[in-house]
Amino acid sequence: MEADSKTTDTLRNVELKAKIHGEEAFAHRVAIAKKLTGTDGTVITQSDVFFNATKGRLKLRYLKHKKSELISYDRPDVVGPKLSLYSKMDIDEPECLEQILSETVGVRGKLNKKRLLFLHEQTRVHLDAVESLGHFLEFEVVLRPEQTIEEGQAVVAEMKRLFEISDDDLMMGAYIDHAKHYSALSNSLKV
Repeated sequence: MEADSKTTDTLRNVELKAKIHGEEAFAHRVAIAKKLTGTDGTVITQSDVFFNATKGRLKLRYLKHKKSELISYDRPDVVGPKLSLYSKMDIDEPECLEQILSETVGVRGKLNKKRLLFLHEQTRVHLDAVESLGHFLEFEVVLRPEQTIEEGQAVVAEMKRLFEISDDDLMMGAYIDHAKHYSALSNSLKV
């Protein structure tokens, strides 16, 4: 198994995630993104396998049109803008790595999503349709080495305003946390 492109330095984002309620509201956010960036965005189909981790989160991301990635990230589970520290590497043989990690640390869960990616200055705007969970919007402000967390939070606040995101829509945690909650809730409702 060969990993040819790796990021050994820890990278930093300030992130914000929000639930988008319904197709019409999602389409409205897509229209805002198109107007803001002057592009139609890039459609990315992703399948994420989350593994058990003692610190942060570890996921293997299968991608259709480029190499798969192993991503390790750590961020607080709080509502609102938060610092995310992450490292990632390209993976040539993701199925082999998935088998090894599944057997050694175990799988926490799997998610499939269709992501519409827009780039605005130093912000990645993700408009996600997550299987069995719904629609979401995520901002990732990629911090430059000299930038402070507060500067990233200011960018997130402006993006939140532009995309008409209310505090009530903000989320904590990762999609996998909500998938586990959704699964547990569905199972508890079965008779």
